[in-house]
Amino acid sequence: MSQLKGKTLFISREFAKAQDFIVPLKEHGVNVIAYSLITFELEESVSHRETINQFNQFDWVVFTSANGVRYFFETLDNHAISPSEIQHIKKAVVGSKTKEALEQYGVQAHFLPEIYDAEHFSHSFISDMKPKHVLLIKGNLSRDVIDHKLDRANIPYDTMIVYRTVVNHKVESIINQELTENVDGLVFTSPSSVNAFEKLVGINQAYLIKPCFCIGETTREKAEQSGFTNTIVPEVFTLEGLSDAVVHYYSIKENDDE
Repeated sequence: MSQLKGKTLFISREFAKAQDFIVPLKEHGVNVIAYSLITFELEESVSHRETINQFNQFDWVVFTSANGVRYFFETLDNHAISPSEIQHIKKAVVGSKTKEALEQYGVQAHFLPEIYDAEHFSHSFISDMKPKHVLLIKGNLSRDVIDHKLDRANIPYDTMIVYRTVVNHKVESIINQELTENVDGLVFTSPSSVNAFEKLVGINQAYLIKPCFCIGETTREKAEQSGFTNTIVPEVFTLEGLSDAVVHYYSIKENDDE
């Protein structure tokens, strides 16, 4: 019998948006508890108007997340700017989910890296696209990897913070009711979700020794800083990749136990 059957995993993503992770594991008899530990809010700033007035100076706009896409277009709408008014600017995205979010606004991405992380994006984007002036769309906790790479390449850029990440205190009571130390593994989809887990649930040794599946290297770094000792990162940094990593982890464990 598979070691996956009857396992209970927690993923830091709301149930409706975690289906790409949940559905493949359901076939293996895995129970998944899914709640978002963080939430997002529109960042309103007087500097946005100034950046919008300079749109004709940019040849590329870079989106690092689906939330960045959502709140960027919400910001444009608040300033009575139509998506058609930025048609002259090419769009680059770090991952496939961000690409899909962009397409929901009827906008196509002109660049998507083969590997979905900021490091690989920066290398390919700078070397292949040779941007002249870039607009980075970010959240208040977004990493500065792309910024630093553009600096090193002497490529001018501006940053537009369109959303902020906050702890989702609305789920605190229900999380603490459902998430007991008997959970078999934890799945984190961002460094912010690891931080929120600490604040909402608290981290003790019983959690730290459990398998901790992280969507990417930066999330793993944060998890290890928090004390998790058994971290696993998928080959592909997506929810589907995470589900594959779970199956692979327990299949290896099962063979080791035989």
